[in-house]
Amino acid sequence: MTMKPHYFIGIKIPSSIAEKLAEVRNAWNLQTHKRQTPPQDMHITLLFIGEDVHGEIGQVEKLLAEIKQQSFSLTIDGIKTFGNPLTPRVVYASLETSRELEELQHQVRQSLKSLQIKPDAKKFIPHITLASRWAGGEPIHLHYSIGNMQFEATEFSLFRIAPKDNPRYQKIANYPLETAPTVSEGESL
Repeated sequence: MTMKPHYFIGIKIPSSIAEKLAEVRNAWNLQTHKRQTPPQDMHITLLFIGEDVHGEIGQVEKLLAEIKQQSFSLTIDGIKTFGNPLTPRVVYASLETSRELEELQHQVRQSLKSLQIKPDAKKFIPHITLASRWAGGEPIHLHYSIGNMQFEATEFSLFRIAPKDNPRYQKIANYPLETAPTVSEGESL
């Protein structure tokens, strides 16, 4: 029996930032986790959809295209974990609170309300997974750190999860965020 594809909506991390994150993570020599997220798969999940049980992914694509929001800056500000702090399921790069990111996530969730799809109901905790699936070993005492890194969120995407492929997360639709109008000196909007 083949598994049906699963989907999520997210923001892909720019490759220069993803490469830096992978470099820092690799320097930790993290042997405690089975999966180390490759740079090309690093992202922020806005909403996990899972399997498209009702054949609505085409409608999801159309509804997401109606979201209007300006691009915004995000700042990676530290390392945190999900699960038991000594044997965490996930080690991730955390993000500074962003009103714009919260608003985009809210719009994404609201846009799918009319569908039968039942997205993940968990509280939104913006993060970039660096390592997952505890493999055992010495408990982690989170002494890992990361310098602040800033990047611009200029788009979000609908992804299909392809567990056996590389990249594992494949964009199937892309949604550019609007760029703020620039104002020249002496000019007003």
